Amino acid sequence: MAESDLSKHRYYGGIFALLGVVFIWVTSSFAMNSIFGELQYNKPFLVTYLNTATFSFYLIPFLFKNSKKKNEETIKILNTTETRLQFSELESRSHLSINNNTTKLSTMETIKLSFAFCILWFFANYTTNASLAYTSVGSSTILASMSGLFTLGIGAMFNVEKITLIKLISVCVSFIGVILVSYSDQKTYPTEQDPTITTNISSALIGDILALLGAVFYGCYTTMLKVRIGDEDRIDMPLFFGFVGAFNLLLLWPVFPLLDWLGIETFQLPFTSTLWFMVLLNAFIGTFLSDYLWLLAMLMTSPLVVTLGISLTIPLALFGDIVFKGFIPQPHYIIGALLVVIGFVTVNIAALKERKQEQEQQQQQIPDQNISTNYQSI
Repeated sequence: MAESDLSKHRYYGGIFALLGVVFIWVTSSFAMNSIFGELQYNKPFLVTYLNTATFSFYLIPFLFKNSKKKNEETIKILNTTETRLQFSELESRSHLSINNNTTKLSTMETIKLSFAFCILWFFANYTTNASLAYTSVGSSTILASMSGLFTLGIGAMFNVEKITLIKLISVCVSFIGVILVSYSDQKTYPTEQDPTITTNISSALIGDILALLGAVFYGCYTTMLKVRIGDEDRIDMPLFFGFVGAFNLLLLWPVFPLLDWLGIETFQLPFTSTLWFMVLLNAFIGTFLSDYLWLLAMLMTSPLVVTLGISLTIPLALFGDIVFKGFIPQPHYIIGALLVVIGFVTVNIAALKERKQEQEQQQQQIPDQNISTNYQSI
């Protein structure tokens, strides 16, 4: 299979993983909204902590596999001098032909990256989850979509994203859609909640601020990973997520007594079997599986594509509100959702064109390098 075909299949594979993430995240948001509201278990920090804890299970197979692999490699190297010489020759060649952008991260480098990533990731998810306790799934999803603006800006600063006219138009179209949906949601919000105006305004404001903070953290850690990793082949993702879970377990447990003492979140384990089932199911599916797919999609496409792709959660959340909550959307809401989808499709087309241009440039450089090498040898 040609290299261009592999790159195209790789990109489409990332889009497929992204669509799976969109579906899982919306389903998880409705589940948490039910946990915090209907089931009266408003513990976003504990739920996020348990979600992150599931990542630690990635380390179990790694520990056994890594020790076995090291023993086998050690025996082969010690018993065969020829193998050791061949390995040294291949290693020296690989250092000449492989640059820093394609070499695989070592275990220590992966651990350091997990440490830098874990806090940003936790607070991005914590603020987003906490917003679901104060506002609807639609409102939280709408404001989370604003992460596209932060991703584009931060990515441009680190040369991860190229600011083109098409991308700017796509982001602006998506942002206009977010405004329309937000306007429609805020217009109908007081009629759906308690008639006390002051309580409604303060509750909506808290939820909006938390969701917006989640969007900011998302843009930060998405760009950081693309800068530090670049290509998904460079990192062992199960190992990466495993240490993310381990670091969060070790570093964040002292926060529980602090939150309890401040009265922000009293410590209380789930008190019914239904709660335990929903919390654990959300942890393993809504976090353990979905975030693995998310990272894969981000590395196989780009941070901006994934960020705008996550905006597809808006029409899906709207569909869920209509089916499960009997919500009737206004025209502003429907038009806004369509604009978000249009922005997503447009930026994907632009990204595909950029990839084709990069491939053509690389193919043109390879013959030039071969000619230069042959000339030097003559």
